[in-house]
Formats: sequence, structure tokens, C-alpha cells
Amino acid sequence: MTGPGEFKPATVVAIVERDGGRCALCGRSLSLRAQTRGWEWSVHHREDRGAGGVKRARKGREQPRAYLALAANGVLLCGSGTAGCHGEVTRNEVPARLGFRVPRIGIRRPVDVPLKHYVHGWVLLDNNGGWTPVEEPDAEEIAA
Repeated sequence: MTGPGEFKPATVVAIVERDGGRCALCGRSLSLRAQTRGWEWSVHHREDRGAGGVKRARKGREQPRAYLALAANGVLLCGSGTAGCHGEVTRNEVPARLGFRVPRIGIRRPVDVPLKHYVHGWVLLDNNGGWTPVEEPDAEEIAA
């Protein structure tokens, strides 16, 4: 069972397939079996699930940020949250204008924020594990 904001196994499979088994930032080919031996790869939440109200659904109410567990919010990266490309993104070493981080406080959701994907170029990710190519956005467009 997955917790609030965690990707379901089927969503992880869709993300891995969409990203071609490669790190979306550096393009490194990842051994997907290595996850059990260590942290060669992980799925990064573009909009952080840490703070901001990820809660379990209550009777009659939807989870307020359920979109955090959808494929548009996830991207395959090498390393963990502290190492590799995932660590670089987490430590804010990767420019926000590349779309790997989506502000929690904002009007746009991950599905609306372009991402500079190593394999696919500039894309909008969808919640089903797909992507659509887009023109390179202006820096202001990413920050909005």
C-alpha cells in the first residue's frame, strides 16, 4: 500500500517506460534491478510532497493534493534524494527553469510546467505516463 503522495507501482512503471529507463536529467541508462541493491535510481516528485497538506482522504473528501502521485509529477533520476541527479535537484543545484521543481505555492500544477527532458527535449508530461513536445519556454514562463 502506498502512502499519501507516493507513486503507485503502476505509476512508477509508466514513468520508467516514458523516461526510457534513463535519467531524465543526465541521460544515464539505469539498471532498474539496482534499486534493491542501493539507490542507483529513484522517482523524483517535481512538486514536493513534504509540506503543504498531503493527507489521507477522509470520508466524503478527496485527498487535497492527490495529483502529487500522478505521472506528470514524477521523473526518473539517477541517485537518491541525496546523491546523483536526484540529489542535485533536491539541493537546488539544477536551475528551476528546467522544470524539475514545481513550486508548492503556485497556480500551476506539474502537468502545466514544461520540463527539459534528456530523452525527449522540452515536453509537458501527462498524468498517464505520456508526454507532448513543446517549444522551449521563456524563463518567466517556467517561474510563473
